[in-house]
Amino acid sequence: MNRTMRKVLLMTALLIGICSCDNKQTKDTSKVVTDKQATETSTKDIFFYTAKHRADNYVPTEEKMGFGSTIQSINESEFEGNTSIKEVWIAPQIKHIVNKAFYGCTSLEKVHFQGDIPLINDQAFEGCSALKNLRVDAYTVGVDAFKDCTSLETVRFGDHIWWLRVGAFENCKKLRSVLMGIGMKKIDDGAFTGCTGIEEFTIPNDFKNRMFGLVSESASKWKKAYLLSTEFYPKPKNCPAAGNCTLYVPDAFLKQYQADAEWQKFGSIQPLSKSSYFTAEGFWK
Repeated sequence: MNRTMRKVLLMTALLIGICSCDNKQTKDTSKVVTDKQATETSTKDIFFYTAKHRADNYVPTEEKMGFGSTIQSINESEFEGNTSIKEVWIAPQIKHIVNKAFYGCTSLEKVHFQGDIPLINDQAFEGCSALKNLRVDAYTVGVDAFKDCTSLETVRFGDHIWWLRVGAFENCKKLRSVLMGIGMKKIDDGAFTGCTGIEEFTIPNDFKNRMFGLVSESASKWKKAYLLSTEFYPKPKNCPAAGNCTLYVPDAFLKQYQADAEWQKFGSIQPLSKSSYFTAEGFWK
């Protein structure tokens, strides 16, 4: 092959490469624009409830709802019985959800808490039978706050969780996973009455003597338990043998738990650092 032919082939290859890059770049840019348009469209779909709507006693018929910047709490029974709302965004400035705020909203499937919230009051979401998952950084969850949320499957609390009152999750029969932080201070008896399907549960630091008594109706079904503790302690009497359950304990006390004859009745004892949720000391990852 002579020098002239080699130059021709080289130029051809370069041209093909440049064209390919241009085509690829055009395709990628088109995709980004499409994604942006889709995002803008979905944002426009959200109805924002304002102080004026409240003053006019407007009853939302929209499926997706957010809140205007001047709304700092959701009033008593404000959306009670609404069957139109399916998804709601709780804005960061909202710090109080008052009694029965969303009581009986049977179509409500998703609640997005965009900031911490000190108080979810009594019966606030009672009877929201379509709600499936709850992730919230709440301080206090009131009496019967999520009672009869019969589709609820998972509950995740942030670091601020302090008190679950009686009936908070009563009759949530599909509830299978409840995770909370090491700083949890108070869980009333009856907070989980009727929750017969729980398989995964956190035992916060101050509840070692009550252990599985917190959710006695489902303790025999547990598959994973996260023991958040600042010390080693003997297995409580109200803690049944759980041969199918993996117990996660603080790394510092792993050998003590593994060597104890009573704790050995668990299917397996593993360090918290190997769990999906907690560090070696028991804090959220």
